[in-house]
Amino acid sequence: MSLFLIIIIILIGLLFLFVEVFLIPGTSVLAILGIVVILVGIYLGYKEYGPTIGNWMVVGSLIGTGLTMYIGINRIRSKQWGLHTVMDSKVNVNDFSEYAVGDQGVAASDIRPEGKAHFSENRRVNVYSMGEFIDAGTPIEIIKIQHNKIYVQPIKQ
Repeated sequence: MSLFLIIIIILIGLLFLFVEVFLIPGTSVLAILGIVVILVGIYLGYKEYGPTIGNWMVVGSLIGTGLTMYIGINRIRSKQWGLHTVMDSKVNVNDFSEYAVGDQGVAASDIRPEGKAHFSENRRVNVYSMGEFIDAGTPIEIIKIQHNKIYVQPIKQ
């Protein structure tokens, strides 16, 4: 087997490692395959050309692996490959700016201790009682708005 073919085998193994680490991380199949292909190339170097060439194959593989990782990390840091957008939105954040303490509405469902209510614009909103059960159709008022939750109590008549 020619030395050129053995070097190509090692380079294919390095390519598998690069693809695993930087393009489709997490599968481990290509990483294992890449390591196996590199080891086969090193073994063939020892078998066909003796310990001197085999040792050079080991050194070359280590340098090639390090160089591949260095180039990959620099590419990811650059704006060519990396995703540089920032997600600043939040999940489950409700805008309760249209509601205020003291607003009155009607319980659209039983509130035990969570339920639905209608306020001025007839939009259904999740509301919470302070531990008491409130039947559907009962007039309610907002007593506090805290941590994305609207707390209500029945209107005393």
